[in-house]
Amino acid sequence: MALNKPDIICGTSTGALAGALYASNNLKMLETFVSGMDKRGILRYVDINLLARGGFIEGKRLMDFFSEPIGDINIEDLPIPFSAVATDLTTGHEVWLREGSLTDAIRASIALPGLFTPVKLGGKWLVDGGLVNPVPISLCRALGTEIVIAVNLNGSIAGKHMQKKTGMVMSLKKMRGKKLL
Repeated sequence: MALNKPDIICGTSTGALAGALYASNNLKMLETFVSGMDKRGILRYVDINLLARGGFIEGKRLMDFFSEPIGDINIEDLPIPFSAVATDLTTGHEVWLREGSLTDAIRASIALPGLFTPVKLGGKWLVDGGLVNPVPISLCRALGTEIVIAVNLNGSIAGKHMQKKTGMVMSLKKMRGKKLL
């Protein structure tokens, strides 16, 4: 049974990396990279710069690694339409990266403040899109997508928060009708 390819791929942070690799027909490379990774392997791709502003990892080694199979391709030249989300560091607004260098868009979208240095694109300092839109369903919809399949890597954080609330509600329901001192 052949699987249908998506009409569009949008990603934020690590989702931008995975989505870009899928859109450029390089997803298998990500699987190989991740499955063979250990602590020493991770350190090979970390280029620490303690004097850098906004983060201590430049991200050049990591992006050089992912650039190798992708090549110097622009987003608009991908076989599957792709967009990444970043955050404008100055305004805090969401930025949709829909054209230009694919690797620059990935790098901007994964630039977690304090960890990765910000990226200057189009005259704006950009950081991780997950700060404003961790699951870019709104971007998919704006681009005309009717059916969206989304993955939220922060789901466990929201899940824990909801479990606490649910537990408190359940406790209140149990107490209802009982006399309190």
